[in-house]
Parts: sequence; C-alpha cells; structure tokens
Amino acid sequence: MKIAFVTPGMTFGGAERVISILANNWYDMGHEVSLFITASNKPSVYKMNEKIKVEYYQAYRENGVSHFKLLSSIREFVNKEKPDCVLSFMNDVCAYTIIALMGTGIPVIYSERNDPNKTNQGKVEKICRKIVEIGAKHIVFQTNGAKRCYSKKIQRKSSIILNPVNLDKIPDRTKEEINYSEIVSVGRLEPQKNQELLIDAFSVVSKTHKDVILKIFGEGTLENKLQNKIDELGLTERIFLMGAKSNVLEWIKESFCFVLSSDFEGLPNSLIEAMCIGMPCISTDCSPGGARELLKDDRGIVVPCGDKMKLAEAINLYLEKKDFAMQYGEAAYELRKKIEANTVAKEWIELIETIGRGEK
Repeated sequence: MKIAFVTPGMTFGGAERVISILANNWYDMGHEVSLFITASNKPSVYKMNEKIKVEYYQAYRENGVSHFKLLSSIREFVNKEKPDCVLSFMNDVCAYTIIALMGTGIPVIYSERNDPNKTNQGKVEKICRKIVEIGAKHIVFQTNGAKRCYSKKIQRKSSIILNPVNLDKIPDRTKEEINYSEIVSVGRLEPQKNQELLIDAFSVVSKTHKDVILKIFGEGTLENKLQNKIDELGLTERIFLMGAKSNVLEWIKESFCFVLSSDFEGLPNSLIEAMCIGMPCISTDCSPGGARELLKDDRGIVVPCGDKMKLAEAINLYLEKKDFAMQYGEAAYELRKKIEANTVAKEWIELIETIGRGEK
C-alpha cells in the first residue's frame, strides 16, 4: 500500500510526532510512505526512516505563498507518488489538499487533532473546515468528545483511533530513581497550554512544600511572559523553563509527577507518554474531554480548567500521600496496552483498506 501525508511541517508538536510514528511503523510493515511539507524547509525533528520520501513545497516563503502554486504542487506530488490515500492532520492544509486532488479519485482522510470548538474559528478557517467536512472521505477523531462536536452526518463517516506511542522509546524507571521533590510539565508555551495556571498553583504548593521544584519543558511565544511571572512571584529558584528537548522523556523519567494545565487539547501526547512511564498524573478537564478519558478508572486526577486552588490541592495530595499517588501511576502504566504504536498503526491500515474497498 502507498500512503502519503500532506503536512505544514515536522517541527515539535503532537500531530507531527504521530505522523513520524505512523510513517516509520508503516514503512517497517512493508508499505510505501511519503510526505509533502507545505510550510517549512526544515527537516523533521523526529527521527524518521531515511527511505521515507520527504518533499518540500519549493515556492515556500515565510511571508506568504501563492495558493495556486501550492495547489498545483500538491497535485503534482500526489500524481507522481500515486498513493492509495492521502492523510492530513491540519484543517487548512487538508482543505488545500482536497481542492488540489479534485477529480483524481484519491481519498483524503482528515484527522482532528484538537478541540473543534476552540480552534479554527476564523473566517477562512471555518471555510476550510467546511471544505474538509464535505470533501474528506473519512475523519479520524481521538476522542468521543471531539467527535460529538461534528454533525451526525460527519460522525457517520468517522472513526476513533488513539495516538500511538513507541513503547521501546519510553524509558523505564524504578522507585529508587524517583525524585519525589520534582514536578514536571511538557507543552508548547502558548495560551492553550495555560502554564500560567500551573505557575499560580505551584506558588500555592510552594508555601507548604519548601523543597519541591517545578520544571516546565517546551518553547513558544509566552516564554518571556512566563519567566517574568516566575520572577515576580519570587520562584526563580523553584520553577524552571527548560526549553524544548528532543529526548524529553529522558529528562522527566525520574520526576515524581506530571501535570497538564491546558484549557483544551486533542489527545495530549505528553500526558500519554507520562502515563506510559508510570508517573502519577494530574490534568485539567480540558475540552473536549481527552484527558478525562485517559485518566478515568483511577489512572490519575482531573481538576476543573482554570481552577488554581483545585490544581494546587491535587498536587499537594500527591506530595503528601506518595503511596496513594504511586497507585495512580501504576494504573496509568496499564494504558500501554491500548496505545502501542504497532497496534495503532495496524488500526489505521485496516481503516485505509476498508475505505479503499468502499466500505466506509
């Protein structure tokens, strides 16, 4: 089978990570995989098999592109590769891809990676979403909550597939290695991730637990603002902005617990990976409910979005009842059985084959 991705780039991000995992696994399974990158000329930050073909939109410019040239380039790439299907994980890029491939008969599959009620709300983005709803052969959701944001008609041509994780890249840890005084969070430093809430909650925690530190991994536009907030709260020696790390799991594996403070998410990869390490996890109840689904059945604690006191209470509970917290970590570890990369990759292949037979 031949599968092509059309994506804006392969920089740090949840969608990009999933693309790299699926592409590598599909290649190992004997499928031909190719990528067309529309809005970047940088190589993937995630390791990919060197035999996976990657082509870049040659007319890419940071200050804007010719839409006609982009459409022509996407169509030229697909006509050259002749894939059985094309996948796109970004709303606008998927819309361009659908338009570019009109009349070719090649199915386009869209995967919704975020909260449909909080993203793609601009005028152009809404037009792109409508094109995707009409033109995509199938839509893959990560959660039931995201699926329910779409009409019944769209839901009938959709599936739910969890994010894959390469378990062989998830580091092991023993109880002897755990630093019970270190809390971690991983995510882009952007408003969606609401690290300001986490900093505020930690300022409450720090008054009781004098030896605990917080490390926040990620980069983004809010770095200076967050650092200023940390300094103003007098927590410069207690909260550390660590930047983005390609091997972030090695950096966090010995930390005691993981906290996600987002206002909305698709299915947060950073939370999934922390759970697979066996870390006790806490998350806000970010819409449309992905974190809640992951942490149900006593696999972690979910607190209301934007509530710094509830978040602080949850962190304090873990710090004061470590055996209790570790039970949550052990339950979280069981998620590995559902999201192993090869298992999820096979789910995708089964879906693509079903669509190819005209059964979905």
